[in-house]
Amino acid sequence: MRYGWDLRRNPKMEKKRISLKWIALVFIFAATGAGILIGGNITASKFRAEQELNYRLNRSDLDGLGEIEGTIYVTGHKSPDSDTVGSSIAYAALLQTLGYDARPVVLGEINNETRYILETGGMETPVLLDDASGCNMVLVDHSEYTQSAEGLQDANVITIIDHHGDGSITTGNQLIYDARPLGSTATIVWIRYRNYGIEPDRKTAYAMVGSILSDTHNLQADTTTFADREAIKVLSVLAGINDKDALYQEMYQASISYDGMTDEEIFFDDYKEYESGGKQFGIGCVNAYDEDSARELTERMTNVLSSVDVLTGMDMSFAQIGIFHDGISVTYLVPSNEAAAEVLETAFGDDAVYDGISYRLEPGISRKQVLIPAITGILESYPKE
Repeated sequence: MRYGWDLRRNPKMEKKRISLKWIALVFIFAATGAGILIGGNITASKFRAEQELNYRLNRSDLDGLGEIEGTIYVTGHKSPDSDTVGSSIAYAALLQTLGYDARPVVLGEINNETRYILETGGMETPVLLDDASGCNMVLVDHSEYTQSAEGLQDANVITIIDHHGDGSITTGNQLIYDARPLGSTATIVWIRYRNYGIEPDRKTAYAMVGSILSDTHNLQADTTTFADREAIKVLSVLAGINDKDALYQEMYQASISYDGMTDEEIFFDDYKEYESGGKQFGIGCVNAYDEDSARELTERMTNVLSSVDVLTGMDMSFAQIGIFHDGISVTYLVPSNEAAAEVLETAFGDDAVYDGISYRLEPGISRKQVLIPAITGILESYPKE
């Protein structure tokens, strides 16, 4: 006979022990889950607080400008292209959302590509600004006096947003200066939207997509960056664009449509002026569809360039004819005079094919990334007169 209980063999006690184990496990899981939820809520709350702080910090640059009386005019450069116009529209819209009286303007007639973007995006062309004297000005896509509005020296420049090199525009007052080596100024504007915690509307997003595709040649140019590609992904969704390649092809077709334009108007359609080494020079960019049309345009631009220097007062000028679509990348460079030809020979003689009129480069080159640095580098190396 045994006295006491054998707990190991008692069915009731075994069940009780198992029940206690399950209760303990349930308690542990419940506590862990509660901890995760609490921790998750704390993490999410902390993230939102950090995000809100970042928005406030980024917006503090505008606060630093103080009270701005009157309208703020947002403009790009003379001979407005798609990036200049789209960035002006987008940044003016951003300022309006933030409560400012802002208005996009242009400094000349828009080109056919830009007109196509605005029409298909359901937007009006910004009004023309004749004189910036006494105006509050935001400059996008440029920072050179020679490329900007008349009367700018007597204006209140409060912001410069650009993706080119540091320019000649200076001001004695505080200003926002946002210059980044990206493929398009519109990409910088998109980053500022994100930094301020604001999402552009459909039309504004459409304008920015057109700007970026134009300046990066459908994200194929050497200047294209990760930021440009991400901007296109996000903005295309907001703009309702399902096929960016199709949009770019339509834009490009519009850009090479010069019907009704004189050769001089074609040259000045996308024209910019610069100064380096005591010399002033201008570059007019022209788009072509294929080799035949490019060669035809080089001959036509040669005739124009003979009078451009006299008309503009430049020491030298260059026509840059480019083919940038469907994987084709070719540039023809045409000089206005012997000095300009000498510069091109020094810069590209080893890499280009010269046919007596123009220098042909394949792959094609960027005005901003390659041509301007090459010309300025050579001009600055010349002995000062």
